[in-house]
Amino acid sequence: MNALQILSSPWAIVPDKLFEIQEIYSTHVRGEKANIESIEARTGKPLQNDRKPYQVENGMAIIPIHGVIAKRMNMFTQISGGVSTQILGDDIRSALEDTDIKGIILDVDSPGGTVDGTAELGQLIYKNRGIKPIIAYTDGMIASAAYWIASAADRVFISGATTMVGSIGVVASHVDYSEYEKQKGIKTTEVYAGKYKRIASEHKPLSKEGQESIQERVDYLYSIFVDVIAKHRATTTNDVVGRMADGKIFIGQQAVNAGLVDGICTFDEILNSVVPAMSATTARDNFCANLERRL
Repeated sequence: MNALQILSSPWAIVPDKLFEIQEIYSTHVRGEKANIESIEARTGKPLQNDRKPYQVENGMAIIPIHGVIAKRMNMFTQISGGVSTQILGDDIRSALEDTDIKGIILDVDSPGGTVDGTAELGQLIYKNRGIKPIIAYTDGMIASAAYWIASAADRVFISGATTMVGSIGVVASHVDYSEYEKQKGIKTTEVYAGKYKRIASEHKPLSKEGQESIQERVDYLYSIFVDVIAKHRATTTNDVVGRMADGKIFIGQQAVNAGLVDGICTFDEILNSVVPAMSATTARDNFCANLERRL
């Protein structure tokens, strides 16, 4: 995915994080050198975010899903400490095939990411329910594309009252570089075939037809997102739209009440009680000592 595709593609992500990514890539597209020091100062961490392979503890594969989610590793995954859905898929398959692994914990802390690749990873997780227990857990944030993925697990748990969940929705942007090109003395002439091929070109202001085309695509992807969440959470699309999928972030018990997550647990409870209980096929409603039931 090149820089212009990243700027204009549909995202399932917290808006603030998308703005940060677009700012970095817009600098790149304009031919300007990104100020690494300022990016590090703004994000609060160095741009050295090499992903580590999953760890095994108490027979559980702990697979990190931290930062922005993308299909492949690239510049913004380096900047934000993000992950590739392709690599995550390989890790999950490996854990499922390893006979020494009793269960999988998806350790999530992510604002979401690109739509591309997210559906396939969610499908991989969902279709392997029942082979080994798969738990999604966060002590930070599970938002947008990250929730799409996490909701595919057998159960979703959060750590406490300030954990953030949700932001279910899709966003796409159009970036108009025509004035910038004009200032630089650049005139771009596009030659194409097909009415919709360049209906939302970055070399001219967005037309009404172009905006309608983008909106149609966003609405369609949103409907898929809603249908998938309904399937993963064993509820109806009307319930998802009415209680979960208005783009809102739910905090702590709000997420439990809305049906986005199954309860509030510590990581140790997940590791030592939840997955072993699921493996032993014991009562699935009483995993955590301090579990807050869904309403």
